Amino acid sequence: MAASATMKALIFHGPYDVRLEDRPIPHVIDPTDVVVKTTSAALCGSELHRYRGHSKINMQPGYVCGHEGMGIVHEVGSEVRSFVKGDKVIAPFTISCGECFHCKRGITGRCVKCKSFGSVALDGSQAQYFRVPLADSTLFHTPQEGDLGELLILMTDIFPTGFNGARNAFRETPSDQWKDMTVVVIGCGPVALCSIICALEYKPARIFAIDSVPDRLRRAKDLGCIPLNFKAVDVVKEVMRLTDGNGAHAVIEVVGLSPALKTAYDIICPGGKISSVGVHNGELPFTAADCYNKNIHIQFGRCPARYVFGEALQALIRNKDKIEKMRFIDLVLPGLDDSCVDALRRFERAEVNKVVFKPNGIDAKSE
Repeated sequence: MAASATMKALIFHGPYDVRLEDRPIPHVIDPTDVVVKTTSAALCGSELHRYRGHSKINMQPGYVCGHEGMGIVHEVGSEVRSFVKGDKVIAPFTISCGECFHCKRGITGRCVKCKSFGSVALDGSQAQYFRVPLADSTLFHTPQEGDLGELLILMTDIFPTGFNGARNAFRETPSDQWKDMTVVVIGCGPVALCSIICALEYKPARIFAIDSVPDRLRRAKDLGCIPLNFKAVDVVKEVMRLTDGNGAHAVIEVVGLSPALKTAYDIICPGGKISSVGVHNGELPFTAADCYNKNIHIQFGRCPARYVFGEALQALIRNKDKIEKMRFIDLVLPGLDDSCVDALRRFERAEVNKVVFKPNGIDAKSE
C-alpha cells in the first residue's frame, strides 16, 4: 500500500482552469480493475477543446485530467488474469471489453462499455495513480522490443491515432496507385506529425502539410513534406495550383475544427478521401449535396487504439530514429507540481510540442 492515503492530481475546473490538488489514491472498485502507479502521463491536443471551452462534453468540474498514461500495476482486482502487481503497463486512452459487437469488429473505441480516461466518466492519468476498469481487455504490457523508452507514451493515443488517420487515407486506394497520390495533412501538431510519419510509409508522390506555427511547419518540412502556412498563403488556391486544378487524392484532417474540414473539402479531388481524426464539436461546413457533387469518401471518428495497437507499435519501432531525431517529446517534467499547470498553458499556446509528466519522479518504482 502507498505510504500516504492521498496523491497529487491535475483537476479540471473549467475553461483555462486546471489545478493541482490532493485527491484520495484510487483503489479497485470492480474485480476486473487494476490501479496503476503512474510513471508517465502526457498532454494531448484533444484536451485543449475543453480547456478552451469549445467542447460540448466533459465540461463539468472535478475530474482528474489526462488520457495518456503508463505505469506500474499497483493493485489488482480478484478477476484480473493477465496482470500482477509490479507489471509495467500502457493504458490506451479508452477502456474496452473485447467481447461486445463493436469490439469483435475492431471498433474498440466504441465498445458498449467504453469510457475515456480524463473525463466525467473516468478519472485520468495526470495523477500519481489511476484506476483502469476492464484491465485484461484494456491494458497492454510494456513492449520489450524496440527499446522505445519514453516514446512508449505515444502509444497511449497519438501514435495509434496518427497511424489510423494515415491508414484510412490510403486503404481504399489500390497499392499500385499510392506512388502517384498527393496527400494533404491539415494540422502539424503531435498527432498530425505521427500521421505524416505513417503516411510516408505508403510512399506517396508528395505530402503537403498545413499549419500556421513555424516550428510545426519546420518539423513537417524536415520529414519531407511541403509546408503551407495558412496565414501566409491561400492554401486552397496553392494546393489547386500545384495539382493542376485537380486537388488532393487524400486529406488527413487532424485539427478538429469546422474551418479545417472546409479546407479539406475544398482541396479534395472528386472521388478522394477525407480521413478526419480531429475531435469535432462544430457543425459540418458542407452539405450532403456538396459531398454528392464531389463523390468524396469521408471517414470520421475515434481511433480504435486497442485494435490497431500492434500494427501501430511496429510502425513506431520502424520510425524510432526519425522521431528521436526531431525531438518529438520536448518537455519532460520530473514530478507533478504547479509547473505542470504552467506547461499546459505553454502547450495551449503551441510553445511546446509534446509534454510528459513524471508524477512519481523520474525513477518511479513499484511498492
